[in-house]
Amino acid sequence: MRQFEDTGHSGRLVAVLCEHDAVADAAVEIPDGGGAAVVRLVPDPERAPLLHRSAAVEAAGRLGPLSWHEPAADLRVAGVNRTESDFLHREIFVDDVYFRHGVELPAGAVVVDVGANIGMFTLCAARRSPGARIIACEPLAELAAAVAVNAELHAADVTVVGKAVGAAEGQTDFTFYPHNSVMSGAFADPDDDRRTLRGYLLTGADSEGADPQDRLMADRLAADLLATEPRRVAVTTLARIAADHALTRIDLLKIDVEKAEEDVLRGITPELWAGIRQIVMEVHDVEGRLASVTTTLERRGFTVVHEQDPRLADTACVNVYARRPGTPPPAGAVPPTPAHHPDPGPVLWRLEAELRDLLARRLPGHPAPARFELTTDLATPADRPAAVPPVTVPHTARVEVFTRIWASIFGADAVRPDADFFDLGGDSLTAMRLLARLEEQLGEDVLEPDMIFTESTYGALAAAVQASGEPPARPARSR
Repeated sequence: MRQFEDTGHSGRLVAVLCEHDAVADAAVEIPDGGGAAVVRLVPDPERAPLLHRSAAVEAAGRLGPLSWHEPAADLRVAGVNRTESDFLHREIFVDDVYFRHGVELPAGAVVVDVGANIGMFTLCAARRSPGARIIACEPLAELAAAVAVNAELHAADVTVVGKAVGAAEGQTDFTFYPHNSVMSGAFADPDDDRRTLRGYLLTGADSEGADPQDRLMADRLAADLLATEPRRVAVTTLARIAADHALTRIDLLKIDVEKAEEDVLRGITPELWAGIRQIVMEVHDVEGRLASVTTTLERRGFTVVHEQDPRLADTACVNVYARRPGTPPPAGAVPPTPAHHPDPGPVLWRLEAELRDLLARRLPGHPAPARFELTTDLATPADRPAAVPPVTVPHTARVEVFTRIWASIFGADAVRPDADFFDLGGDSLTAMRLLARLEEQLGEDVLEPDMIFTESTYGALAAAVQASGEPPARPARSR
C-alpha cells in the first residue's frame, strides 16, 4: 500500500471525510498494484468514543483471537462468534429477558454477573445503572478476555473474575463448546445439550410445523455446534467474591451457569444472603431443580416467579425472578433514558454507510473506497495481513444449484460474493432448510452443517459447495 499525497482527488476525499463529526482525521491509501482506495480513519474521541476505543484496543494488541461484532446501531462488542453475539443481544437487549417482573436497578447499583460469557448482560446492566459497579465471573479465558475488552470499550466499571462460581473453592472439569459457548459448563452433558439445542432450533418463532427433514437437519447441526473441548478451571464462591471485593450488598445477582445454579446458591453465606436484593437466574428444571431452587429462595425471604421463553418450550430451561418483598424501589430505579449514559457514537457499519453517502453527494462520479479501517495514529503504518484476493465464484453446475436456492430464499439481488447470510435475515431455521434443499439436489456432505455459521457469505459458501464435489488430489507417485 502507498499513502496518497494530500492533493488532488485524495485531498478532496480526506477533506470531505473530515466533515463528518465522528472523523478526527483520515488518510487514503491505494494498493501498490492499483485498485480501489483504502481509507484509514481516526475516530473522534468525543463524538465517536466507541470506535476510538476500539482502535486503541487493536493498536495495543488486546483483541487477540476475538473479533468485532455489531449487533445493533449503538452496540459494538468483541466476541467469539457472530451468531452468539447476535443471540445474546436479542435475548438481553431486545427481549429484555433479565429485567421483568419488577426487577430494576438503581443508579450506582452493585451487580454480580455469574456466567458472564462475553459480558453482554454486564453491558446491559451498565447502561441501565449509571455508575454501576459490576463483578463479572467467567471461567473461560477467551470469554473473560472479551468481558474485559467490552467493559473498556463501553467505559463500564467492571471487575472480571476469571473463575467458575460454585459451592466451594477448588477446581473442576469444564466442557467448552467453542461454536456454542453459551452452553459450556461444569455439568455439560453432550447428549442432553444436543437435545436442548435441537429443541431450541426447532422452536424458533417461525419454525411451526417443522417437518422430519428439519428435525434431521437440526440433529446434525446441533452435533456440529457442540463439538467439545475439555478444560480445567478454578472455582470460587459468592461468599469469597463478596469478601475479596468488600461487597456489603448486591442489588442484582444474575446467574446463568448451565446446570450449576444450585451450587452457586450453596456458596452464599447467611450474611451475604441478607444483602442480596434481587436474583435473576436460568434454571435447568431436571430432577425437580426448579422446585428446589424456588423453595430455597422463598425460605431466604424472596418472592419468586418463573417463566419459560416460548422458544425454549422443548427444553428444560426456565427463567426465575426473585425479589425481596416490601422493599421500596431503590432511589433512581427508573427506566433508562439516553441521558443515563453518554452517546457512544456510531458503530463502524453505520459510519461507513454515512461516509459513503457523504462522498457520493459531495464528490459525485469519484470511485468509492474499497473499505475503511480504524486507527488511533495515521503516522503508524497499518498492521494488516497480506491482501486477500477477492472471492471468485466459479460458474459450475454445482454452484448454479446453490445460487438458485440462495436466490429463492433471499432474492436475486443477494447473489453477490459479499452478501452475508445473517445480514440478509437468515437464522438457524433458514440454515437448516437451505442445507436440506442443497442435499436433496447435490447429496449429503455438500456443506458441513455448521459452515454457514463460520463462512457466512454467498461467495465463501459457493466456493465450498464447489470444492465438496471435486475429487481429492492424487498423492505424488514415488519414483
